[in-house]
Amino acid sequence: MATGYRSGAGIAAASSLALLAVDAGAGATAVPPPAPAPATPAAIWQDMTALGVTCLVHTPRGVDTGALHDRLCAAFTRQAARGAPVPVAATPLGGAALAAGRVTLLVQATVAPVNGADAIALTLRPFRNSTGAGQFFAAAPRIVAAGDAAALDRAVAGLLADTLPWQAGAVRRGRTLPGAPPRS
Repeated sequence: MATGYRSGAGIAAASSLALLAVDAGAGATAVPPPAPAPATPAAIWQDMTALGVTCLVHTPRGVDTGALHDRLCAAFTRQAARGAPVPVAATPLGGAALAAGRVTLLVQATVAPVNGADAIALTLRPFRNSTGAGQFFAAAPRIVAAGDAAALDRAVAGLLADTLPWQAGAVRRGRTLPGAPPRS
């Protein structure tokens, strides 16, 4: 009994056959799909004139301003500068970090014993002192063994790749855990 109704599968099959027939007749003159439009950077990165790095390291003994602090700030500053469209410099929290046009990367490291060895929990959040340039979420925290310099460098690179538009996709995503094998 004919009802004039076709099933969804029948319509899809007929449509696919019609498209194949049209495409087969087109030969080499088929037009490729358009390239995706470039993404507009978030408001926090627009019209940026400088990038600062400000570090805070907490240990069981209090705030650390020594060797670990200096190593972390140097690593973040050096790696953030790769491909940066603006000057990058370590800055203390305060005046320069709040300057117009500047985005400041707030690096926080917390050192704590885990199973008898020190581990470092790293977080990174961009900050800009202007209305409408806020960012609600930041890169996922990374945890590394305190004595593993290579893991620390990978964690820094991962945080920056998750945060900086000019480094997006530069490294594979994921947390770096103490004792985890190196990622390739």
